[in-house]
Amino acid sequence: MKEKKSGFTLVELLVIGAIISILTAFVLANYPAIGRSFALKRSTDRLAQELRSMQQKSVSMEELSGSVPYGYGIYLNTSSPYSYTSFADIDGNHEWGEGTDSVLDSVSLEDNVEISVLQSGGIQVSSLSIVFEPPDPTTWIESSSSSTSTITLRLETDPAQTRSVYVNSAGLITTQ
Repeated sequence: MKEKKSGFTLVELLVIGAIISILTAFVLANYPAIGRSFALKRSTDRLAQELRSMQQKSVSMEELSGSVPYGYGIYLNTSSPYSYTSFADIDGNHEWGEGTDSVLDSVSLEDNVEISVLQSGGIQVSSLSIVFEPPDPTTWIESSSSSTSTITLRLETDPAQTRSVYVNSAGLITTQ
């Protein structure tokens, strides 16, 4: 009886090599688009995390310069679509006021990502302030404690690719 040899034939090795080559070419061809999609996701997640951080500062009643501000929040503006500002509400009006409120951080979005649409209560706006007032915290969206907001980010090179952050009056922050 003859023993059967184990191993791969040359044809099998060539087929496997061709499959690996095709998959590699596909991944490399789509690498820039995949990178941009991940940048959009990271920017959306970072914005949601920054909102949660402002909410946490309010819950913990974090002091700023020896006193607790009226709230902590985020300010976004479509005329400055590549960044947003986190701030402490010093004047107590539940919205961003340049010169009256304290800037905590100016956050830049990743390359090729921009603020596309801001909505407050279902109405499109050009700027949006979301403030969390201690100690509960009460959520103020454009100086109102009874609305919702949507912040939509998009890719500049592919405006059809969008991701959104939603904030409601109960303080729930979600992404999609």
